Amino acid sequence: MICDRVQRAISARMDGEPVDRQAPQDLDDHVAGCERCRAFASKAESVRAAVRIGPAEPVPDLVSSIVGELESATPSRTPMRRRTPRSAPRWQRAMSAAPRWRRAMPVAAALVAGAVIGSVLVGGPFRVHDRDAISANAVVLGVRSAGPALESFEGTFSVVERGLSPQVPERRLDVLMAFLAPQRFRLDVVDRTIYPAGAATASTSSDLTYIQDAMATFRSGPTGCPAGLGDSVCPPTRVTLTSGSTPTDLMVPVATFGSADGVDVLGTERVDGTELVRLQLTFARAQAMFPFLWMDDLAGAGSGDTWRPFFPGDRVEVQLDADGWVPRRITVYPASTERRRAWELRFGRPVEDPSVAILDVVTTHVATEAPDASLFDIPRGAPAAMSIGALAELVGYRPATPTLTGDLRLETSIAPPADAASPISLLVYADGLDYLRVGERPGSHAELAAPDATRVVLPGGGIGYYSEASAGQGRRIAILGDDTSLVLETNLPLLDLFEIASSIPVRGRPLP
Repeated sequence: MICDRVQRAISARMDGEPVDRQAPQDLDDHVAGCERCRAFASKAESVRAAVRIGPAEPVPDLVSSIVGELESATPSRTPMRRRTPRSAPRWQRAMSAAPRWRRAMPVAAALVAGAVIGSVLVGGPFRVHDRDAISANAVVLGVRSAGPALESFEGTFSVVERGLSPQVPERRLDVLMAFLAPQRFRLDVVDRTIYPAGAATASTSSDLTYIQDAMATFRSGPTGCPAGLGDSVCPPTRVTLTSGSTPTDLMVPVATFGSADGVDVLGTERVDGTELVRLQLTFARAQAMFPFLWMDDLAGAGSGDTWRPFFPGDRVEVQLDADGWVPRRITVYPASTERRRAWELRFGRPVEDPSVAILDVVTTHVATEAPDASLFDIPRGAPAAMSIGALAELVGYRPATPTLTGDLRLETSIAPPADAASPISLLVYADGLDYLRVGERPGSHAELAAPDATRVVLPGGGIGYYSEASAGQGRRIAILGDDTSLVLETNLPLLDLFEIASSIPVRGRPLP
């Protein structure tokens, strides 16, 4: 983990990015004593030299436009929009609608590795499959442009799951999703499976309702009781939480494609008049696209094994609509690796055919008309929203706010029910599907940083503790100051989060 951070810092310094005053000496000291990092630095310099003197590969005009945006973009500048000719592919026109800093920042670090180094090592950043070939970075930019632009959504999805248990080899479910800006979301799972009499807990119906209205979330779902007992004996779990993630990646996968890492572009194709981009990634990388699998844990009310397990390395194929970046089909196949075989033995799973899908999600209907606002009413009520001034009077301090939020607007200020490990104040910013939550608790509170968080130096100075996105949560960074501590959560890309965190007037200190 230390070498990974050092190598990222080496790349950043090579790109001329600002670093903390102590960072250059710390980097040099580490590299001097680390053979792995010395080899990385030497290879990176060699690649950069090769790029400077080597002939340029022919690439689509998109690369030059991205580079131009990176050279001229500044986070504090008013976002500008560029017009792309209608003759360009639809995925390229979709990307051109993205605000400048939103287009530039997600690929600032990846551009050298993905476009420049890729050009030298694999013959160019675009793998040419057809006339409208597209790169993983281009997919990321397209998805990022679609997220903030989406104000409303209603969709239905057909789900087929195979291998839950010997008694239930196949299940069929319907998923209904609705979204209404700002940050109102609903997901309903309707289990269409007919279970055999006497089925065990693992065969229980997976009917589920999850509602979020920016200030609170509500979940009603299975309890893990054996099927057939009835609600009077084993009623569904009903839980209201103060806050929760907005799991919208089945609509537009903004969290899944926060970066191009681990994304393999298989090509583009036209199906029934719709241009589709075909992608491949691992289940671990794609898990945000299956919110119905982890809703129980998200609500803190585990319901037993209501879904089959998946190996992190299982292969996921995704078809994205290149016009709106809505997933049209997501299919999971068993990985054909020795590690997968060991996993099957460990958990008593049968050997599964890598060519047979174990989860298949197909979009059956999409509408962008605004859904009825009553769909997002929290049955048990939600905390009252208030102005920052009123919140400050209630909690006894004025919450720290970021000065750099791009198009994100402050939508909600609330005081969550307090406990020893939670923020006292919570600010929610949003723009379409994009969101940012800023929680704060006065004093120095190390518990706000996840146990496995990675220590990072923020662009403006100070220390932060970064945690990758996981099922049910966006990527997070904790800032532990002398007088107050904050935790930021978002589905924005990593570089966006770092820039926003650096704009908060609290300088993070290292943990003891």
